[in-house]
Amino acid sequence: MGAGGGLTRLLRRVWPGANPLRRRTDLFEPAALLVVLVLTAVAVVAALLVSQSVLHSHLAEVRAEQASRHAVQARVLAQLNGDDPVTRPVAVGWSPSPQQERFAVVEAPVNGPLPAELPIWVDREDRPVPPPRPPAEAAQAAGTAGAGVLIGSVLGLSVLYGGARWVVRRQRLAAWEAEWAQVGPKWRHYWP
Repeated sequence: MGAGGGLTRLLRRVWPGANPLRRRTDLFEPAALLVVLVLTAVAVVAALLVSQSVLHSHLAEVRAEQASRHAVQARVLAQLNGDDPVTRPVAVGWSPSPQQERFAVVEAPVNGPLPAELPIWVDREDRPVPPPRPPAEAAQAAGTAGAGVLIGSVLGLSVLYGGARWVVRRQRLAAWEAEWAQVGPKWRHYWP
């Protein structure tokens, strides 16, 4: 059997066709499936648009951070007491110009001996700041936002489609029960 046979079986399974036993509710499921497929395509486009928007905004922030921050070598003046097992507070000093001396407390890794100089990041006013974020972080945020929109949309559509099928199935069974209540007594005398 070729690929056409499988596709034909799938279409027969989804679309009720001209079956004389077909009910109005039998047309609901393929129509709802078509709506879900169209809304899934819309969700994919929306996820791409959200992802692009987040990527552009985060990349603009990354570029602004990279433009406004620069690294300097700071002299280690003293190690301070701290409770964090990963980092330790360190007093450092640096000179942005010959007549200015700046001092700050920054965090240095605990592992290994304390070096004589530490690279730190400062802003335009020579205040210590965290290092600028890498562009990969913007891509990760964009991917997370796009995936969140897509997964949320698909889950929501799946719940709605499943709930709609459940309601239609209950209505179909109730209709069959009502019809059998009318037809059943007429057929009882034919059965032994």
